[in-house]
Amino acid sequence: MGSLRAKKSLGQHFLRDRAVLEQILDAAGLCPEDSVLEIGAGDATLTAPLARACGRLIALETDQRRMSRLHEMFPAGGSVEIVAADILQFDLGTLASRAPLKCVSNLPYNIATAVLERLLARRGMFTLHVLMFQKEVGRRLVAGPGDPAYGSLSLATQYRAEAALVCTVPRRAFVPPPAVESAVVRLVPRGEPLLPPEQERTFEHLLRAGFAYRRKTFLNSAAISPRPITPEALAVGLAALGLTERARAEEIPLEGFLRLATLLTPGVV
Repeated sequence: MGSLRAKKSLGQHFLRDRAVLEQILDAAGLCPEDSVLEIGAGDATLTAPLARACGRLIALETDQRRMSRLHEMFPAGGSVEIVAADILQFDLGTLASRAPLKCVSNLPYNIATAVLERLLARRGMFTLHVLMFQKEVGRRLVAGPGDPAYGSLSLATQYRAEAALVCTVPRRAFVPPPAVESAVVRLVPRGEPLLPPEQERTFEHLLRAGFAYRRKTFLNSAAISPRPITPEALAVGLAALGLTERARAEEIPLEGFLRLATLLTPGVV
């Protein structure tokens, strides 16, 4: 398998740094009782230590060239199940009987945020995600108010999971080296929604409106967004948070957006 070239179209970059592998495994905190999903088994650099650390591993791989070697390394009937599947097409619902699961993966960067969206949408299925992203994306996932990386992706992620940076990873840790540095992020999904459905929709609307035009105030951005918010109502909400009409969305923490969603949902107050 080592002689197979990485496919650029599949976003393949194979981790070779043992210290980074150890940090990933430490962050996952695996034990023999754990069932784990790995997305992109590749050349099994991460698959093999995962298999040794957990009780059951489901490893997805979309590169058909690598399947015979993976099946040779992990024969059918053992604790590792190799599945030929694209994570964006794979029905995660088929893993419901294996829940709770942990997901530990070096994600293909070209689909990483789409994969994260799919994983976090499966509320109750996963107890932990330890995932590799481009460094820029990883920073956005964990950023807070005042950080230039803070935005709608930060808030949408942190609404559904507690996110923390595990480590940054240099380009030289991979073969072939990617064009950018990378980051490992640890995400603990929240067991229950922070808001009821109607307020959750308002929250999502506020994120789209508030960050549609980052250089504008929240009021101005929201007023000209595709689904405008009444400036008067938003001004009242901002005042309730102790903020002026000059406030920008990137100044407001998750708790502030949750409060705004409660205040601006019709029929709540």
